[in-house]
Amino acid sequence: MTKEQLTEIGQTLYGTQWQSDLARALNIDSRRVRQWINDERPLPDWLGGELKVLLTDNISQCQKCLLWLK
Repeated sequence: MTKEQLTEIGQTLYGTQWQSDLARALNIDSRRVRQWINDERPLPDWLGGELKVLLTDNISQCQKCLLWLK
């Protein structure tokens, strides 16, 4: 994963102010997210798996909401 992909995923999940919300969801300090996107620290190996979980949960929530509109 690249930092650009991380940014896209973060914005998709949480909007333009995504960094703090993502950090909260991952139970980490928001400074760590900024360090990743500023190339101050490498993206950790575990991050992709955690993002998959968050994206899957988001999809499930969106699908549930879509059912309300039918």
